[in-house]
Amino acid sequence: MTKQDGISLINQIANADNLELASKKVYRNKGAAGIDGVTVHELDAHLVKYGQQMIEKMKAGTYRPQPVKRVAIPKDSGGTRKLGIPVVRDRVVQQAILQVIEPIIDSDFSTYSYGFRKGRNAHQAIKQAEQYVSEGYKTIVDCDLRNYFDTVHQQKLMNYLNYYIKDKIVLRLIWNFLKAGIMDGNVFIDSYKGTPQGGVISPLLANIYLNQLDRELEKRGHQFVRYADDFCIYVKTPRAGERVLKSVTAFIEKDLRLEVNTDKSTVTTPSKAKFLGFTIWKTQGKLEAAQLRRLNSSSVNDLRN
Repeated sequence: MTKQDGISLINQIANADNLELASKKVYRNKGAAGIDGVTVHELDAHLVKYGQQMIEKMKAGTYRPQPVKRVAIPKDSGGTRKLGIPVVRDRVVQQAILQVIEPIIDSDFSTYSYGFRKGRNAHQAIKQAEQYVSEGYKTIVDCDLRNYFDTVHQQKLMNYLNYYIKDKIVLRLIWNFLKAGIMDGNVFIDSYKGTPQGGVISPLLANIYLNQLDRELEKRGHQFVRYADDFCIYVKTPRAGERVLKSVTAFIEKDLRLEVNTDKSTVTTPSKAKFLGFTIWKTQGKLEAAQLRRLNSSSVNDLRN
């Protein structure tokens, strides 16, 4: 795996060409303005005026992201869901970082990790789940993480990131995004844990963190599928399932410092387990995944929060 020395990586990130490519992607993604009120339609003019200054600050390690704007949007099921909206300029910088570091890191991820990765999707994850069941792994350990994206231990995340990224300036830049904070109305909230709300780099950081879980499950010889923070382990008997749920819960809470939602985590069967909105049924002698809800962009976004 490629590793970096010196500041070569920051030079790949902080240059006009990479920033321009990042700005085009941010523009295509649209999205609302952050706390500074600048919209994606003002992005070109903003970069003409401030782009070189941004590059210099990124290279010097002095770039400081602004707090993320917190908004509440209604859920289909009732209630509201909190979203984070970074300012447009910070979205460009995050995208510029992502474009360079994602290819370096993604190749080290588990084969059984499907969420927010190029060339991988939820339907592939469901097909893998079907295969396990067809092979006789008909007891499912459905483990739910409570508020995963908001509870990632930031210092442990940086320790994991250190394995891939050797450029200290890039690491400092990512750390600054982790610590940027949140504006909820007129109230500033420190971000002492979790990944950047609404940030394009958050899914990658979340996968880096849970890659530790994937490797542990592989080391133990488990059959599993993970899509972001949604994962299931496939075993052959309910007794084995109870044992696995207990031991994996202990690893998650002790080693990863995350919280398992015991109310939602369970040992169950293919026809009852709800993985990415699907359950697995046997019809006419053939296993098929039955869709419980339409897997669209809004349901994928639910997995991020």
